[in-house]
Amino acid sequence: MLESVYFRFLFVLFPTFGIRMKALVFHGKEKISYENAPKPKIGTQEVLMKIKSVGICGTDLHIYKGGMKVPRNAIIGHEFSGIVAAVGKNVTNVRVGEHVVGEHVVTCDKCFYCLTGKPELCAKAEVIGLHRPGALAEYLAIPADLVYRFPKTISFDEAALIEPLSIAVYAVKEAGFLLNKRAAVVGQGPIGLLVDQILSAAGALVTGIDVRDNTLAFAKKKGWIRHVIDAKKDNVEKRVREITPDKYDIVYEVVGTEATAETSFEIARRNGSVYLLGVFSSPARINMMNIVKKELRVFGSWTCANTFPEAIELVAREKVDLKSLITHRFKAQDGAQAFIDASSYTENRIKTIINF
Repeated sequence: MLESVYFRFLFVLFPTFGIRMKALVFHGKEKISYENAPKPKIGTQEVLMKIKSVGICGTDLHIYKGGMKVPRNAIIGHEFSGIVAAVGKNVTNVRVGEHVVGEHVVTCDKCFYCLTGKPELCAKAEVIGLHRPGALAEYLAIPADLVYRFPKTISFDEAALIEPLSIAVYAVKEAGFLLNKRAAVVGQGPIGLLVDQILSAAGALVTGIDVRDNTLAFAKKKGWIRHVIDAKKDNVEKRVREITPDKYDIVYEVVGTEATAETSFEIARRNGSVYLLGVFSSPARINMMNIVKKELRVFGSWTCANTFPEAIELVAREKVDLKSLITHRFKAQDGAQAFIDASSYTENRIKTIINF
């Protein structure tokens, strides 16, 4: 009796007593700390996920470096996997204990874009890890319609990369029939390497372009690309002509700089297609006549839509290799160091995972 009175007394003094969790909290440019945070509550159509693995994305690094406006005391992170810890009373698609991943764009389901099948362009979208609390925490509240089960043959670390894989799947699907098409992927970071894999699996003849010889060599060894162009050492225009005199049918830009965008337009053939996936941190000046005179088709590809089930299936059937992309792992309490190291791109780093 005295014990129950004591705990009620503590709860009055400290309303958050018993409902705290550990999280990596962003406190401004290059400041992240592992500390207590409020444990989220869920609504009737939400799922509470116990987070197991989180990937550090390029967008997370932009935030960490001060390149994006995010409130202080925010929890970032949008590449995640975990276990269903609780469900709202109206949730029927998943059950407690199941292994799940989740999309990160929360939509209104009412605007023109949502109603016409382009929810990723929702006029009132909120992004988990940007506008809403993210996944770098022990628990995450997420709308149930964004949650997908995955088989236990897929590890939590691999499943955390389903989100970037879904972005690559979305972009490649837009290109249509790919058998024997000549494709170039400008940028061999995690997304670029995933685009390589999907293009190659679809029968495209892929050239990888980057300034880092280690990732180029890695992709070539894996058989994801047929040709390598090291933009730091090679004359790109000359190498392209050697590989394919008429240049490329399809080019994917997966970096987000003025130079790589210009390169993408240069190496596309006349009447070719260029897909821009890179996150540009500043405006880019482009020779627009390259687009006009070559009659290029230029597409922006922003996040993903309706591709999570396909991405999960690709991994489950071992058509895509996610495990090889994970080069560094950190415990959650060492998350601040994980961001420092991930920002350096040293030690042949490709993908960093944080485990809770």
